[in-house]
Amino acid sequence: MDVPIHTELERLEDLSLEGNLAEAVSPRTSVGWPLVDEEVRELRRRFRDAVTPQDYRAIGTHCIGVLEALSRTVFDPSTHLRAGEEEPPADKTKQRIGRFVEDALVGSSNSELRGLVVKAIELAQTVKHRPSSTRRDAGIASDSVILLANILRRISEA
Repeated sequence: MDVPIHTELERLEDLSLEGNLAEAVSPRTSVGWPLVDEEVRELRRRFRDAVTPQDYRAIGTHCIGVLEALSRTVFDPSTHLRAGEEEPPADKTKQRIGRFVEDALVGSSNSELRGLVVKAIELAQTVKHRPSSTRRDAGIASDSVILLANILRRISEA
């Protein structure tokens, strides 16, 4: 598909104003979980090339890919399932990641962080299903899941 020159110039201007997607304050260049790192690399690549509302909606799908990789990585059935529960599938990211965080960050002093995790997951879902997603929407959702990956890694090390 040929993109009109003015649209491409606007996209390039937006890129120069927005910069790259979020990077963690950690000195690491990745979270160290191969499946998650691969999904984040792909998300960054896809975001860089996105130009249409359809592309930005697809970024939501790539955000979900990061969340599912996180779900597969942090959720351990032997640790996170309660008596009588069955393991939820990997695409039940809010349930699986939520349980990991709930078990790792108990108490009312961690309620904001648990809420942040839920909101990041919900934001990615919203962008995926919004028919007219924008670069801003896609960028915020992408930043959120990238930072969530780094937050979960930090939690796992405690």
